[in-house]
Amino acid sequence: MASLLPKDGVLLDITGQAPSPSKDFHQFVVTTKHTIWRTWRITLRNDAKRLNPSESTDPLEDFQYDDRLQFEVGRVFGARVKDYAVMLSQGLVDYIMRMPKPLLLYMCSFLDLEDVSRLSGTCKLFYEICNAEALWEQIYERHCDTVTEEMKSLAEELGWKQMFFTNKLQLQVKLRRHQQRITSPDSGTRAFLTEDEK
Repeated sequence: MASLLPKDGVLLDITGQAPSPSKDFHQFVVTTKHTIWRTWRITLRNDAKRLNPSESTDPLEDFQYDDRLQFEVGRVFGARVKDYAVMLSQGLVDYIMRMPKPLLLYMCSFLDLEDVSRLSGTCKLFYEICNAEALWEQIYERHCDTVTEEMKSLAEELGWKQMFFTNKLQLQVKLRRHQQRITSPDSGTRAFLTEDEK
């Protein structure tokens, strides 16, 4: 599992501006060993040149007991980031989020359709994976008896997910139209226009 951790040791790196009325800019970094809090003061005062950026580095384990830093992280980046950093300081690393995408796609291909739908709502990473064409190609091939070259060609145009949720009758019509377009592009276009105009 340790091999899934980034080589530079950075588990979280987030930057942003503090909420109003403050204009200060902050960076919060969590590594496998330390937390780093950097602040750049933004002010219109004449003595602003004397306000140098500040940085504090502490052992990672100390973050779970550091109420002041937790408050600052929550104030600037929100409660979710603060809670996530506390989990990291307790050694609760989300290894599944750090797995290579091809492996996550392979794992998701064994899920039931309802589970794929639920998983896509958990976070951005799984939303991206659960809507990936590579995943829906595997799901389509698993649920369908045969996948012809014409179907693969149509999937490049429509997308595997849309093909999966298209009923068989509509799919046959789309396949026929797609084959007409490939064999004779001009006649296929005319056929589409005449059928749509009916």
